[in-house]
Amino acid sequence: MLYIIAGGIDEGKTQKMNALYHEKKGDGFLSKKIFVDKDFVGYEIVRLSSGEKMPLAYKSEHVPGDWDEMYRFGPFSFSKKAFVFAERIIDEIIKKGIEPVFIDEIGPLELRGEGFCEILNEVLNTGKDVYISVRSHCVEDVIEKFNIQRYVIKAAGKNKNC
Repeated sequence: MLYIIAGGIDEGKTQKMNALYHEKKGDGFLSKKIFVDKDFVGYEIVRLSSGEKMPLAYKSEHVPGDWDEMYRFGPFSFSKKAFVFAERIIDEIIKKGIEPVFIDEIGPLELRGEGFCEILNEVLNTGKDVYISVRSHCVEDVIEKFNIQRYVIKAAGKNKNC
């Protein structure tokens, strides 16, 4: 079954995913915000089971000198190494038969066939229970693009279904 945690920006999708991981176990990753002082500068991927992390994206004005840009989307530059890291996490989860699987977040990049698109397809093909976070305005498009038939939508930060 696919469980979609839906919400807008800063509505608690990542926190909800983290709480669900602690309740249900499994493995996967969160996309957590990176702050320098109080300034939001980007995102990092954090593996749930180990806490291992890697920068995923930086706002263009905060990109470090040794950055390995895969592509740009909006104000962000995305790291090729981070997507390889995410693939490694998901491959290991599938190989070990771990579930549920958590992927934070699926959105415009994936709708374009980029980002976590391939790994989401891989996980969906296993038949495992999967939790993904999705911005509310992308939910219908994600369901359609990935041809999802069985799913439950839950609101971020709330205990009831949308």
